[in-house]
Amino acid sequence: MIYIFPFFFLLLILLVYSYLEAGFLEVKGVRICENNECLKIVQLSDIHFGRLRVKKEKIKREIEKVQPDIILITGDCIEDPKDVNGFLDFINYVKGNYMTCLCFGNHDYGAFINDNKALNDFVKNLNDIGIKVLQDEYIQYIKNNKIYNIIGFKDISTGSTHLVSALYNKEDNVFMNIGFAHNPDIIFRLPRKSLDYLLCGHFHGGQIWAPFNFEFRIFRKEKLCKMGIKRGLHKVRGINLYISRGIGNVIIPLRFLSPPEITVFYLP
Repeated sequence: MIYIFPFFFLLLILLVYSYLEAGFLEVKGVRICENNECLKIVQLSDIHFGRLRVKKEKIKREIEKVQPDIILITGDCIEDPKDVNGFLDFINYVKGNYMTCLCFGNHDYGAFINDNKALNDFVKNLNDIGIKVLQDEYIQYIKNNKIYNIIGFKDISTGSTHLVSALYNKEDNVFMNIGFAHNPDIIFRLPRKSLDYLLCGHFHGGQIWAPFNFEFRIFRKEKLCKMGIKRGLHKVRGINLYISRGIGNVIIPLRFLSPPEITVFYLP
């Protein structure tokens, strides 16, 4: 019995810290380009609006500091249709007037399962506030006479068969091909060296750290996790892959040793 009270006291401290950490925000920089003409991309991922604890003012402030060319949102924006209006207000506020593109994640598609009309309405609402939803589609961005293909993919949970066509329908006379998707295991469905960069999320970096990679061993089936690739920048199949920890939370609004992040890319 003498050990019960210290145990519960330690548990309480860990819970309080984890609750607070879920409200932190770390800005990660991936600097490939050092000059003032870099293409600046801000990545937001795994917002999970209903369980988001990072204040929108903090996110907007960090984005404003960067003044990005493009904001890329790599899926899992909502988990429930009731969060649509709140998310639209949130994302319209934080994105400001910056060009913003979005792809959906497994939770977004799951929120509208068997309700294509509601999903299409969500896409229309996003388009109406200036967010380009790319589902196995691409757009082009031009800066300093360099052309960039920005390619957004459907989440692999949809069983999409249009991944390769999305790549081969893109323009070839470009300086760089930048893809973004939710689940990074999509990289195994893409041709080798087909992209210069692929930005993803989904793993939350291991939202609540556990020793011996228990979260990834028990709760994750993705191939990259089994390879020890869970967060940060890696080279896989000839593609520079970045996996964001995201800013939101799934299941419970807690994080431990995996604080929320937004990522800033400085590309040539």
